[in-house]
Amino acid sequence: MNRCTNEFLQQAGAIVGAENLAVDEKTLRSGSRDCFHFSPVLVPLLESCQAEAIAYPESEEQLVQLVALAVSNGVPVTPRGGGTGNYGQGVPLQGGLMINTKRMNRIVDLKTEAARVEAGVSLWTLEAEAAAVEAELRMFPSTIATSSAAGFITGGSGGIGSIEWGMLRDGDNIRHARIVTAEATPQVIDLNSRDELLDVLHNCGLTAFVTEVTFAMAPKTQWHQHIFAFDSLDEALTVADEVANDKALRKRLVTAFEWPIPSFFKPLVRRGACPEGKALLFLITDLDEGQMADYMVPIGGQATFYLPPPEPGSKTKGFQIYEFTWNHTTQWAMKADPNLTYLQEGFATERLQEQLRARRERFGDQVSAHVEFTLDVESGSARAGGLSIVDFRGKDQLWELIAYCEDNEIRISNPHTHFLDDDTRWYGDNFLKAKDRWDPHHLLNPGHLHALE
Repeated sequence: MNRCTNEFLQQAGAIVGAENLAVDEKTLRSGSRDCFHFSPVLVPLLESCQAEAIAYPESEEQLVQLVALAVSNGVPVTPRGGGTGNYGQGVPLQGGLMINTKRMNRIVDLKTEAARVEAGVSLWTLEAEAAAVEAELRMFPSTIATSSAAGFITGGSGGIGSIEWGMLRDGDNIRHARIVTAEATPQVIDLNSRDELLDVLHNCGLTAFVTEVTFAMAPKTQWHQHIFAFDSLDEALTVADEVANDKALRKRLVTAFEWPIPSFFKPLVRRGACPEGKALLFLITDLDEGQMADYMVPIGGQATFYLPPPEPGSKTKGFQIYEFTWNHTTQWAMKADPNLTYLQEGFATERLQEQLRARRERFGDQVSAHVEFTLDVESGSARAGGLSIVDFRGKDQLWELIAYCEDNEIRISNPHTHFLDDDTRWYGDNFLKAKDRWDPHHLLNPGHLHALE
């Protein structure tokens, strides 16, 4: 059903300018997709879904006018940032209008302790500009090169830096968000309390548009990147846990990989960083090569790679080991073998090695462990989460693996469903109440909630 009539498109073009309204097939197809291809279950469900038009507002005023136009005409609206999400939850299931905020890209206010930015500001740009005030992002996704501010808070949950600061939802990591409601006369609302912000964090565009974000910033640090090899995953995890819980050591990344995952990292393999058959530990810390070597002597590990901080004033991105961690790991795995996919796991951290050994005994080499350590802000201790690599052998076997994990206290956030409320930790009654309050006609990104089907 075509919702975007010629008259509607003319009106939308009058708001943003013809050059900021795309209706050609190539742009609609590429612009409507996220990284749902990471899931062999989602691909057949979502690959044919796309918007009927994509608008690129350059200001909040234009965005408000577009939303009012769409709601008044009963046209579904899908918000879009950088499109780096993995779950298909930003794919327009019912066509309609997609509103991409990448041209709303002003840094409104940048100080050492906080940065207020428009929705479309690139996180890479913000990280680079923050250096001028001796600041940096507290956390960012491995896709920082293409991720946008609003896209990160509405589609992400944490990333590099979460071992020091927790996840986006924790503490005051996000201090403010400015939203536009999906009504015939849209409201512009500033959210300043944590309780209010929870209704837009990881909302995947279902409750409201985010037009501005205020990030709490961290002091600028000279970070050193290290890789260490171990004979077994258990050894790597033992050291990872010690490093992650060492409060005297500042760190931005603590990641462990089971073999053969390191074999997928071809640029690192070529540099000799991934010895055959070894488990690897990736660390970003404030210790240089010599200091880190001294630190590791009592606890083991063979140093295989080191990268010093960039030269002062350099804004060149260069080679970064975090580009092999978090969700980038799955991308490298799929380059090596398109049949590979992944899970998102939360482990009982005190039983991590036990849980992984038991799962390997049950499923063999169908699953290879990829463990990311983050800070549990409430306890002050590190917690272990996983983005393990899975050899896809059909949906039934994947569902059997997920059921096994859940039955054995490995919490799964299933990346093979596009329905948000399959994960009730985030998308329960409060989320639905916020949607009813801010999107009363349920036109924002419809089709991604079982509760509204």
